[in-house]
Amino acid sequence: MIKLYGKNGRSFRCAWMLEEANVTYERVPIKYGTDTSTPEFLAVNPNGKIPVLDDDGLVIFESLAINIHVARQYGGDLWPEESNDQTRTIQWMAWALGELEGPHDASNKSGTPIDSIKLERSLDALRHVLGSSAYLLGDRFTVADLNTAAILLRPSYAKIAKADSQIGSWFNRCINREPLLRVTSPIKKTGDGS
Repeated sequence: MIKLYGKNGRSFRCAWMLEEANVTYERVPIKYGTDTSTPEFLAVNPNGKIPVLDDDGLVIFESLAINIHVARQYGGDLWPEESNDQTRTIQWMAWALGELEGPHDASNKSGTPIDSIKLERSLDALRHVLGSSAYLLGDRFTVADLNTAAILLRPSYAKIAKADSQIGSWFNRCINREPLLRVTSPIKKTGDGS
């Protein structure tokens, strides 16, 4: 049985990935900062952070690594078959972490606003690829889209992404996918992987 540890923070993007891959899993509701410092949790992840995935004894932390693993093992079309597309997938996931998530987290920690000029420059890379394709790798949704859209869901970015003439339609297609709606819905059904 696959277990996803984490209730808040980046755990939602891993739950979204598991839902996209249609994988049965158990969600272990660990809260960052309180439950992550217990001896029981540190035995699972000595790093003391969420999310953590336990896939039948293979324990993985870091949401990017978890989502790559799930996409490769269970995701079908969510992980591209062609080597160059796999490289482009990793490129976009690294780009989203470095260009979007890093500045957002630094802004939160320092209390200073995100540099809008740098953000616009970063978003130009996304605009460029989405100007000629429906998704980051072409005509189908992949783990690269999932991770990038998940970061853009942050409040400081979501309004910008939705309103952008080139990013908006892609972003709305991503965030209105049924697997994400299952993860973010306040009412969960028993046995739906939540």
